[in-house]
Amino acid sequence: MSASRAANLPPRLSPLETIGGIGVGRARSKMILSLAWPVVLGMLTQTAVNLVDSAMVGHLPDRVAIPGQAALNVAIVLFWAIGGFLSSIQVGAQAIVARRYGEGEKLLAGRALANATTIAFTTAIVVSIAAYLIVPFVFGFFHKDPEVNRWGISYLQIRMIGLLSMVATQGCKGFFDGIGRTYVHMVAAIIMNVINIFGNWLLIYGNLGFPRLEVDGAAIASTISTYIGLFIILGWTFTAEIRKNYRPFRLGNFDLRVIWDIVRLSVPSGIATVAMMTGFLLFQKIVGDIDDSAGHGAIYGAATKVIIDILSVTFMSCIAVGTATATLVGQSLGRGKPRRAELFGWDSVKLGFYLFGAFGLTIALWPGLFIQIFNPNPEIIAAASPPLRLMGSCGGLIAAGLILMQAMFGAGNAKFVMWVELGLHFLVLVPLAWVFGVLLEGELLGMWMSGVVYVSLLVLVMGYTFYRGRWKTIRV
Repeated sequence: MSASRAANLPPRLSPLETIGGIGVGRARSKMILSLAWPVVLGMLTQTAVNLVDSAMVGHLPDRVAIPGQAALNVAIVLFWAIGGFLSSIQVGAQAIVARRYGEGEKLLAGRALANATTIAFTTAIVVSIAAYLIVPFVFGFFHKDPEVNRWGISYLQIRMIGLLSMVATQGCKGFFDGIGRTYVHMVAAIIMNVINIFGNWLLIYGNLGFPRLEVDGAAIASTISTYIGLFIILGWTFTAEIRKNYRPFRLGNFDLRVIWDIVRLSVPSGIATVAMMTGFLLFQKIVGDIDDSAGHGAIYGAATKVIIDILSVTFMSCIAVGTATATLVGQSLGRGKPRRAELFGWDSVKLGFYLFGAFGLTIALWPGLFIQIFNPNPEIIAAASPPLRLMGSCGGLIAAGLILMQAMFGAGNAKFVMWVELGLHFLVLVPLAWVFGVLLEGELLGMWMSGVVYVSLLVLVMGYTFYRGRWKTIRV
């Protein structure tokens, strides 16, 4: 760091002074929670599109349920690897909008929305076509079971048609989260999920005279529901209040410099998402190889899908709290209040640690109650219970790591998060999964031990970097 830049940093406080002790500030906590609860509900209901697919497929006959869930395990991660990279425009859009909103520049915040949606539509159309064509050639690498491949390829190709709706929705979400209207995405996500559940009931099981499409029915219902969610949130951008105060869709708003700023802030987040999903895919590859060696079908693959489904409630809730934190951090920096931004970050971490730590312990104590929601098969329950107990006990650490990541995004420090994710997934998570699961013959439980190491290192690295405070001088 240069001497001039270092001079801009506020005086270093002790660690205890920095985090404000073990308690949380009442006023700040109210602001965090008031912004966070709509994001939590919105992201959980959006995630529920995938969870409902998995749960309803899991209640089909075993001949479809077990390979079907194993197929969804790979397909949804692949979908998120591609869609998550493009959807990272939400990170760049939110960081810019929150900073401009904090500066009182509403028209510039609206300009960011216009350019974010331009990026979303142009990139998603091209990538969805390419991905649809490539899926049959790459899916088989992650699982050798022919039934898993048959269901997974078909499901994923249908979901790729919905890539545009996913990416464009996230672009709009970044704008509304940045100005503090977190409830907008929540409303769209709830409506979207209700439609998805009803569509699954019709198309997976063939009710009310509809064809029984099983796994394909889940994909069709999910794709339709995501487009309905897009129409709702996009329609919100045309309301009178938004058009008057932010004027997002003026022709003069199209600006290559703003597009570059959004891309510059978003791409590191996208790469971090790809790294995360690639790590999970390689994790799934090892699971599939163990299944193949054991000769018991896709039991571990289906069990892993159930574990990820249950943990995703924690993952997405923590990211949602982190999204609210990113808004408050960005707005505070825009108002020239870095210390306030820091306190919002630490209070969010403590809230997440306490709340999701308690939820994780509940999962660890009664894993079977949660597993049977997604698959009542006794073999799946037996395979999934020990790893779920292990990861549930780490709920507080998971929350702290994910919230700190989102806070760093809000401050514009996306490149750092990218490098951390690349390092931890490819140097820690995947290699240790192979060592613990295959080399030391720990199988599924051994593989998930690598997740504990990954989460612990994530918290240490993110916590120390946030404490150092260099992110306070980043310009957005």
